[in-house]
Amino acid sequence: MNYMEKIEARMSTREFKKKELSEKQIDSIKKAFLDTMRLDRDIDVSLEIVGGDAGVRLEGLAGYGGNAFMAPNYLVILSDQKPGYMENTGYLTEDLILSLTEMGIDCCWITVNDSDYVKTALRIDSMKEITALVAVGEGKKERLMKRLDIFNPSNVKYKEREGHVAPKIAQDDIAYYGVWGNPVDWSDTRIAPQVDHAIYAASLAPSFLNRQPYRFIFSNKILVLLAKKEEMVNENDTLLDIGAAMLNFAAVIRDENGSDGTWHLGVPTTIGDTKKPEEYEIVAWFDLS
Repeated sequence: MNYMEKIEARMSTREFKKKELSEKQIDSIKKAFLDTMRLDRDIDVSLEIVGGDAGVRLEGLAGYGGNAFMAPNYLVILSDQKPGYMENTGYLTEDLILSLTEMGIDCCWITVNDSDYVKTALRIDSMKEITALVAVGEGKKERLMKRLDIFNPSNVKYKEREGHVAPKIAQDDIAYYGVWGNPVDWSDTRIAPQVDHAIYAASLAPSFLNRQPYRFIFSNKILVLLAKKEEMVNENDTLLDIGAAMLNFAAVIRDENGSDGTWHLGVPTTIGDTKKPEEYEIVAWFDLS
């Protein structure tokens, strides 16, 4: 599967069968983790895979409202605390989750509000911070649901899928040209097809409570990524969401361009006034030249 296929196939699973991962599956996950794309390879990151009664120990400590979904296994991502470490975690964990999709392993992001509590509950002895937690296993069959994938105004996919299907913001509402609110001309003469596809892929990235706190602005051959602070979402979850969106974008660009592009955290020096709302801040940028 290429990245676009994996991104479109990915879904969140909220109910799991009790069967734990096999040794072969665990070995495949560990290998996939080592191969994940990273924003910063100088940040030391590690993976722990826990099972047994981990779901019971996590209940009330992790997940939105303390619901850890009682999965048979959990992937625990631990990271050194360096600049950009949460975005880096979101980036690599999204890549890992897409590998799980290809393996046929179901999963769901789990919120971590207190790393130390979760480390104690899972009996993990590490100086690193738990930056991501993913419930994994074989999901129970859920009812068929309709999903509307809006690629652009002339390409809308409407299909039945099993699983938890979250609605996504239309591509026209997630990206602007030059300044905030100015619509993008998606014709091939203005926006390269691979960039069009990559924005669509980014719009399908998972986000906490499906808030999709990110927006994009094209400016002087640079794609600017903006994020909104949400009252219902803590800062770390927003940074994970941003990392996941950046991964989807960069992965599709790599697939379709045949080469890697690079996200840069922070504000570029070569853009003018984007007229962005006050509640949004520029968090990263991608060189499209």
